[in-house]
Amino acid sequence: MELAAVRENPAYKEVQLNYIEFAEVDDIWVRAYSIEKAKTVIVQHVHTHDHMTLVSRGTVEAWQDGELLGEYKAPAIVKIPAGKKHAFIAVTDDVVLCCLHNLRGTGLESPEIKEL
Repeated sequence: MELAAVRENPAYKEVQLNYIEFAEVDDIWVRAYSIEKAKTVIVQHVHTHDHMTLVSRGTVEAWQDGELLGEYKAPAIVKIPAGKKHAFIAVTDDVVLCCLHNLRGTGLESPEIKEL
């Protein structure tokens, strides 16, 4: 199934991110957020820089440019290249994701997000 089909399926719910913590140390930004229910879709978005997402709890499907990258069960790391549209779908309830952004040398003051 393609991401577009998943987003149109009424069994899935698309939500904005629910941040539980946001911190920055020495140009390393970490955003931790929770996904309460399985079949929740974290909207597709893009960054101008490479980053990683740590699956801290639960299991997610990771999507990149509309294609399924795979299923990731905690603990797992998903690498996302700059300029690639990406989204996550919770496979289990009670998922926690942490996005890690190294902004050193990018000229950015915070992780820029462009929703699509």
